[in-house]
Amino acid sequence: FPVTIRILELMEQATVQVDPDDREWVFFKVDQAKFAELIVRECIDSLKPLSRNHSMVGAAIDTIREHFGVE
Repeated sequence: FPVTIRILELMEQATVQVDPDDREWVFFKVDQAKFAELIVRECIDSLKPLSRNHSMVGAAIDTIREHFGVE
């Protein structure tokens, strides 16, 4: 499936610089834990507009937070 622009933005936010032994080169890598956390937070945030008052939406948000350990 095609990668969405939002996924690429989240990947960029999770990218960190890696300092190699050879100072002539600069390397970057995606911090996988940070990337996963950003995706989970994005899922939680996407449910919020559905109305926190609706008990099923609130329960879904709480379940996702608890399951992934994201506050």
